[in-house]
Amino acid sequence: MYLTDVSLVQTAAADNIAAERILKPNYAGRVTVGNIKMYYQIYGQGEPLLMIMGLGGHSLDWGWIVPQKLADRYKIILFDNRGSGRSDQSGPCTIEQMAKDTIGLMDALAIDRAHVFGGSMGGMIALQMALDHPEHVNKLVLGATSAGGKSRVFPPPEIQKYFYPRQDLSAHDYLLWTGVVCYPQEFIDAHPDTVERKIQANLAYPGTLASYMAQLEAFMAFNVDERLNTIRVPTMIIIGNQDVLTPPPNSFRIAGAIPGAQIREIDGAGHIFWISHPEETVKIVTEFLGF
Repeated sequence: MYLTDVSLVQTAAADNIAAERILKPNYAGRVTVGNIKMYYQIYGQGEPLLMIMGLGGHSLDWGWIVPQKLADRYKIILFDNRGSGRSDQSGPCTIEQMAKDTIGLMDALAIDRAHVFGGSMGGMIALQMALDHPEHVNKLVLGATSAGGKSRVFPPPEIQKYFYPRQDLSAHDYLLWTGVVCYPQEFIDAHPDTVERKIQANLAYPGTLASYMAQLEAFMAFNVDERLNTIRVPTMIIIGNQDVLTPPPNSFRIAGAIPGAQIREIDGAGHIFWISHPEETVKIVTEFLGF
C-alpha cells in the first residue's frame, strides 16, 4: 500500500534502501511508454520474468529477498506503474491502460514474451495482459488478487477503510496503521523490523495523493470475471490463508475459472506474502516456472 505528498522522507529512505540492496541491476532507467516515462530495473539472466506491483506500490515494495533469489534463475524486470515510484505521476487510469503500459515497456526493452508475476492490483494488470495480449505472456503467477465483477468478494467495511488515506497521520504512521491488513498480527509482533523495513522501502519514492486515488479507482472498477475461462496461459495463483484485504475466495474463483489453473496457499501469511514468507514464495514460483 501507499502514500504521501511529503518529499522530506524521500532522500534518507531511498539512501537506506539502496545501501542495503545486495544485488545491483544490470540495467535501470526511465523509458518513454505512450504518454509517460516508466522506471524499470533488470536483474539476472535467463528467461524474462516481469514482476508487477500493486496499489500505490513500486519496485522496492517487492522487498529485498524475492527479486534477488528469483534473479538467480531468471531475468527479472521490476518497474513502477504509472502514478507510482519513479514513473511519471498521472491522471485517471484503468487497469487496461496499465496493462498497455506494461506491454509498451516490454516493447521498449525488446522483450517479446515473458513470465508475469503480479501481486494484488499487479495481479489484475497481469490478468488483463493475459486476456488482451496473450502472445506476450508465457506463464502467469497471480498473487492475492481478484478478477472483479459480480463474484468479487470485498473485505468488510472495517477492513475497506484501510484503502483510503488518512490525512491526520504522517506517511510513515499511515503505513504502520495499514500493517494489520497486510500481515497477521502474529507476524507484526514477531517481526517489527521487517514491517519497518517494508515501510521504508515504500517511503523511498512516495507518490502523490491524486495518483494513488486514480489507481484506487481503477482497482475498484476492474472486472474481467466473465472472461477468465478464455485464458489459455498456464496459471499459478498464490494466496496467504490469512489475507483479510483480498479475501481468498477471490483467488479460488480465478483458479476455478481459468482452465488448468493451479492454486497454492501459504499457511500463516496475509496479503503481502512475498514479504512475510519470501522463501515459500520463491519455491512456489520457481517450481511452477521451471528453469
